[in-house]
Amino acid sequence: MAGASRNKGKCGEREAAALLSLVTGFDVRRRVRQHDGDSDLEGVPNWSIEVKRHATATAGKLSDWWAQAQEQARRTNCLPVLLYRPDRGGWRCVWPSALHLGEQLTQCETPTTATTETHHLDQTLSASPATWWAMCKDHGRPVERP
Repeated sequence: MAGASRNKGKCGEREAAALLSLVTGFDVRRRVRQHDGDSDLEGVPNWSIEVKRHATATAGKLSDWWAQAQEQARRTNCLPVLLYRPDRGGWRCVWPSALHLGEQLTQCETPTTATTETHHLDQTLSASPATWWAMCKDHGRPVERP
């Protein structure tokens, strides 16, 4: 990764962490020592957070980023969320629509397994970070507020 691109990614992660701290009330921080397969941010219990700050957000890129977020969440048994922001655009969150289907999850045992069994972007929801948190803060496993 080129230096400018790496710095843009780090700045994007810090910007997203500050935004999620404000939205969720949790102390969200950039994971400083990231290993391959780690989420980018930590601090929101039960969520694996992948952050992308890129010039554009094409359907192909979103699909690849979502697959990465899904794989990271699967490894840690967390729920995946992708935060991305294209140049001159606002932050968007992508998360699995299966999380909101409850009893309709006939082929999966829990929302966590349902959300990590597919990489299809058409089985997701996309909204602002505030809307993501309003819709998701009570889903998945219980979350204790700070």
